[in-house]
Amino acid sequence: MINMNNIMNLIPSHKEESTLHLPCLGRVHVVSDREGRCYASIVLAYWLYGTFAPLFIIVKPAYEDGVISWFVVYGYYLVSALCLLSFLSASLKNPGNIPSYTGTENEDTKWNKCKVCNQMRPPRAHHCRRCGHCVMKMDHHCPWINNCVGENNHFAFILLLLYAFLLSLYAFVLVMLHFWVFPKCVSCDKEVFYIKHSIWFMYLEFILSLQMMSLMGIQLFQQHLNVLRNKTTLETMMDPRSTLYIQGQCSQSYREICGQGHPLFWLIPIGKRKALPSDTQYYV
Repeated sequence: MINMNNIMNLIPSHKEESTLHLPCLGRVHVVSDREGRCYASIVLAYWLYGTFAPLFIIVKPAYEDGVISWFVVYGYYLVSALCLLSFLSASLKNPGNIPSYTGTENEDTKWNKCKVCNQMRPPRAHHCRRCGHCVMKMDHHCPWINNCVGENNHFAFILLLLYAFLLSLYAFVLVMLHFWVFPKCVSCDKEVFYIKHSIWFMYLEFILSLQMMSLMGIQLFQQHLNVLRNKTTLETMMDPRSTLYIQGQCSQSYREICGQGHPLFWLIPIGKRKALPSDTQYYV
């Protein structure tokens, strides 16, 4: 007779994870998922091209010719850097470890046992079948960051959508100005490969920036609606009727994700967020 428990033991329960310590980001965790690493590499390649193609073909030549001011140049640097930091923060932060709980299921604590991994978990925690474990206040698993989006990195994911949208918008506007407004470059070397064939690089940049701007804008709008409803993406999918209901306390909904600090600090993708009181942290 076949023992199903022995068969299940042969199946890997989750992707391997390792913990590292990096400057600025602090303690991070890395998911050993080949497919996830491939998706994340595509995002990084997207960022590299979207940042440096306009930089060397439009921004630097236009600044050297006196067409644009230093404010435009450093603004471009800032948005690009914040986009990269948001990506690293969302990818490398642990989305939400489940705190240890030795009790049993009861109505007072509202903790329940996961039917997949048999771990006790708080309200609004969900099991990620991709990672193989439960995540606190899980929004969804995003292969593009090779990580789950949960309580600890949800704010970084929203900032990633915001800065990716702004960077794409910035690049799109620069490309339009390059095609229709800016004069031909005077100080640049016309024999350099990327200048000589700049028209094709800019055509590709136009397509990529327009596509990314549209996708990030739609996802950012959807995340904003979810925050206003105090719902995660998974909760919205499980209860689609609640999509017509929007809570009135917009500020409190954002503070549950971004922290209790000043709203200006919400725009910084690195650093720790001040934890909420336990009675609101697992509010259902």
